[in-house]
Amino acid sequence: MGADKVTGDVVALKRINTEQEENGFPITAIREVKILKALDSPNIVCLKEIVTSKENGELPKNVYMVFEYMEFDLTGILETPTIKLTQDHIKSWSMQLLSGVHYMHTNKVIHRDLKASNLLVNRKGELKIADFGLARSWNSEMKRLTNKVITLWYRPPELLLGCTSYSDKIDMWSVGCIIAEMFRRSGFLRGGDEATQLDLIFRIAGHPTLNDWPDIHKMCPLWKNFEPDSSDKLLPRGIKEALRTGMPNPMWVTENAKDLIDKLMILNPRERWSAGQALDAEYFYENPIVKPAEKLSMKFGVDSVHEWEAREKHKQVMQQRASSKGGGLRPIP
Repeated sequence: MGADKVTGDVVALKRINTEQEENGFPITAIREVKILKALDSPNIVCLKEIVTSKENGELPKNVYMVFEYMEFDLTGILETPTIKLTQDHIKSWSMQLLSGVHYMHTNKVIHRDLKASNLLVNRKGELKIADFGLARSWNSEMKRLTNKVITLWYRPPELLLGCTSYSDKIDMWSVGCIIAEMFRRSGFLRGGDEATQLDLIFRIAGHPTLNDWPDIHKMCPLWKNFEPDSSDKLLPRGIKEALRTGMPNPMWVTENAKDLIDKLMILNPRERWSAGQALDAEYFYENPIVKPAEKLSMKFGVDSVHEWEAREKHKQVMQQRASSKGGGLRPIP
């Protein structure tokens, strides 16, 4: 956190490490700045300016990206039990997320690391997409892109199966995972490694078939390693069934909500819903009707909370519980 000396505005500072780079400035940071300067959406975090330290004729050792300050991130909210969420929060933030992704994709940018901790929320109830460190400009002619992108729990099957010629639909799988996570208040597909993650996906979304995904062999070079033998039993698709369990408020997960998540998590990326299609989902038109940010109740009982703070508090609680179990009064001999 920082503050503007003139206006007093509170800002968030992201330090760019220039000392580890041979050429002085990391290419990922240049790409991030370029993309953020080109994007202007109420659902994408605002990069205000770049601030550098003054050095005598040398590259500055300290370079900071200055962002608008957002009091919460989505992981911090979901992992703080005292914060009471409503259907309105989930529906509004789902629509705001989709609006930001739709704007981004319309402007030919893919994020490549959408996850709950990269979604910031302010006290006005506005959700904004942040951390464009892995983002890049994209067009459908690109044939060789980096495969190792997107945090594991949010990574789509085509990336786990080795695809390098992917589309903006990789972000849409992540969006489906995030919306499910909001309903669950915990991660939807939480694998420990790539093989486990794929197994989880197949168990919940079913095995791909040539009927559903005709060009899977061409698109995914690793599919041959995971393709079931003809004698193996193909796992059926069961995302909607999986969304019936482990929900703190099962009534909120309506058939239309399940349908939205199901369409965002179609295995074949060509059939997976785009952000534009998802914005027209019936879920947003059923009661309660989606509310704009300013109509959301943001009385959370905490001034701010982010992922690292929520994890730290959880760790402290667990340590206190462990010590209380092992401690207590002991008899005097």
